[in-house]
Amino acid sequence: MPAIVDILGRAPEPRPEWLCAQEALRFDRDAFFKSRTVYYPGSGNDGQPVKFCALSRAAHSFVHVDQSVGWEALYDRLVDPEQGFRGYGLAHHEKVTRNDLRPGGWTPHISKDETWSANKFADHFVRPFAHFAVLERRDGDGSHGPRRLAFLFIGGDGIASYDALYCQEDGTPPPFLAVIRDSNGFGMNYGRFDRDGLLDRIARRTGVLPEFLLVADSSIPWAGYADTGADAEPGGSAAHPGRLYRRECLNNGR
Repeated sequence: MPAIVDILGRAPEPRPEWLCAQEALRFDRDAFFKSRTVYYPGSGNDGQPVKFCALSRAAHSFVHVDQSVGWEALYDRLVDPEQGFRGYGLAHHEKVTRNDLRPGGWTPHISKDETWSANKFADHFVRPFAHFAVLERRDGDGSHGPRRLAFLFIGGDGIASYDALYCQEDGTPPPFLAVIRDSNGFGMNYGRFDRDGLLDRIARRTGVLPEFLLVADSSIPWAGYADTGADAEPGGSAAHPGRLYRRECLNNGR
């Protein structure tokens, strides 16, 4: 069977012009989200989707969301040559405000009655924050991955962040790939990410459906997605094997 990288690499993304700029990079919401993005709720410190998409050139921009990981811990990991993204160094980073991410506010597509209380995990939450970073290959060689990758990390809820970032009918494209891995950490979100969970419900209510899902064996793929046939590969904090799924309407050419 093919590898996940092989499947993703069948339609690589051209390098985004804004990410190639030589001048100092700043976060530009429109430019960032017009590129293909990979969305990873409850990401912890897992970099597997970045590895897959960098090697395949399938995407250059990544959104990781986790309310149990603070910026200091994340920064230490990004600048560590062993624990960070292998082969990449931190070229730029900046704090991002709520208004930068969602100018004018946003309208939730779930009610309070649908969310379960996460108060019992409150001691594990970080103060909400967002940071943007640009990673650059240390060796300058693009043969093992793009010269630059863009990385947006949000210390917040993975379901509410998807709603606010992608589902506000402002022309923001859906994620190219979303990671569905309910096993990471404590699962300290409003609900589950997998089939019939809150993330799935929001995506369907708004029609904001990723092209691909990377689904751990601890989670159930969303309806309407078919296994691509790629070999499963372990990932996440619990090393659960993940399989790659694609929207069936795309497989059928519709």
